[in-house]
Amino acid sequence: MQGVDGKRVAALIGDGFEEIDLMEPRRALEEAGAVVTIVGLDERSRQRIRGKRGLDDGQSVRAEELVADCTAEDFDALLLPGGTSPDRIRTDREVHRFVREFDAAKKPMFAIGHGAQVLISSQLVRSRQVTGAHAIADDIRNAGGLYRDQPTVGDSNWVSTRGGDDMAQFNRAMLEKLAASAPPQPV
Repeated sequence: MQGVDGKRVAALIGDGFEEIDLMEPRRALEEAGAVVTIVGLDERSRQRIRGKRGLDDGQSVRAEELVADCTAEDFDALLLPGGTSPDRIRTDREVHRFVREFDAAKKPMFAIGHGAQVLISSQLVRSRQVTGAHAIADDIRNAGGLYRDQPTVGDSNWVSTRGGDDMAQFNRAMLEKLAASAPPQPV
């Protein structure tokens, strides 16, 4: 897709990421020519980050980079898949730093389902329109965000979605936002 080719997207995950929340956007991004890099929390994540498929075990992946070694300058956009992963990574100071750098630079950020929990813990949702899993609607509101019960919500550099049932619409909005953003970062 024009405007996406060569752009680098960091997929920030921990154990318990929802398989469809990583695999479907990753497929869409890579088919459009983007490069998706799995970013984990610690050395253990270089061996295995466990995914889930609903309540069942899902596909595992390995981190290609660690969040402490990355900056927003290394990437063009950030993907925050849902599942229980966001709850596991949301208290990490390096995660907060990394996410805030993307937002400060107005680079595209994509949150799926519970992924908005990372935005909440990074203290970024006040006065922002966002959607996510119904289970975190109160969390978004309590953090000062404007929860929208819609398939996909855009607000400035953010695109968020409720979850897997809304993935086709989310992928389109994600690719449009990425295509409209600044040219790819030099490697």
